[in-house]
Amino acid sequence: MAESQVAYPYDPAGIAALRASISAPRFGPYLSMAGRDERYALALYLYNARLAKSFLYPLHMAEVTLRNAIVDALATEFGPYWPSDGAFRAMLTPGGTATLDKARERVTADKGPNFPVSQLVATLTFDFWSNLFRPHYYLPFWQRHLRTVLPHLPAGEGRHEAQARVREINRFRNRIAHHEPILKADATATHKGILDLVATRCPTTSAWLKHHSTLHAIIRGRPRNAGASGQSVGEVCDPAFAPVAAGDSLASALAAFPPGALAFVVHDDAGRPTLALRPDDVLRFVAARAAELGGMIDLNVHAMADVASGVPPRSCAMHDRDDPLHRAAATLRKDGVRLVLVTETRATGVAAKGVLLRAHRRY
Repeated sequence: MAESQVAYPYDPAGIAALRASISAPRFGPYLSMAGRDERYALALYLYNARLAKSFLYPLHMAEVTLRNAIVDALATEFGPYWPSDGAFRAMLTPGGTATLDKARERVTADKGPNFPVSQLVATLTFDFWSNLFRPHYYLPFWQRHLRTVLPHLPAGEGRHEAQARVREINRFRNRIAHHEPILKADATATHKGILDLVATRCPTTSAWLKHHSTLHAIIRGRPRNAGASGQSVGEVCDPAFAPVAAGDSLASALAAFPPGALAFVVHDDAGRPTLALRPDDVLRFVAARAAELGGMIDLNVHAMADVASGVPPRSCAMHDRDDPLHRAAATLRKDGVRLVLVTETRATGVAAKGVLLRAHRRY
């Protein structure tokens, strides 16, 4: 889709018509991300479509490269007519067999019974190829063919790691195929995952794919809400923080606190960021414990969780990286809020992106 150089003339009736066409359930997430601003939500909806389009070429290359490599291995193992081979069909799960048979029926209806195997390959979905990496197929197929299908798979990685790579990309592909929002996905990390998968088969193809991908140009064109001065929280937050676990001792946390860092970000046992603490929060805790103990405190005995338990819950607020800056600024003006922890959703889960302190910067 091309981006119009002329602003679209929205009016209340037009916006209402667009919302009806898109539907309330589908438009709802965009409206929420836009702070209920309908025009901004429509801009995000269009951007999501452009972002999805920019992934079509990388996903196309990943699917074609992977399936062609697997087909070569299947032909080596079961012969050129592997889809009809009894040993191959016996290897499939019931779901795999059903998918293969449905694809065969579609090709037969379109091309007749004497179609080439390549027609069937083109009809099978990425789900089919992705599912072949499941543990069910490990013995004996992948034991013999994993390194021929993916000759550049990093040392120490096996079928399990290859499955994880392919499964994550397939899930992302399905989100795009079903027109779901991908705005909260880490597009850069997902793009890198696609490049890395292709590189496990052919580094040259991966380099060619990277050179011609338009993803980063699209990302730079993400719309900004005019009411937020064109900036999001993620654009202005400061990445100078020290990640720590709740169970880390004060001694280890302080030793790892880098020069110039503004805050500690405390993570729970699952690795999720839960709270940001300023260095003076730790100093107040140390001073209070030392006063109770006659001036002596063992920093190895106390953990960051002890500090966090004494900090007022409202002192730290959390915002997603895509939230408009004006919303975070309003949060920082509330009584008791001293800093904002900015998070982002990645393929591996929620991660800390940066912090905003009430005192260190004007918004």
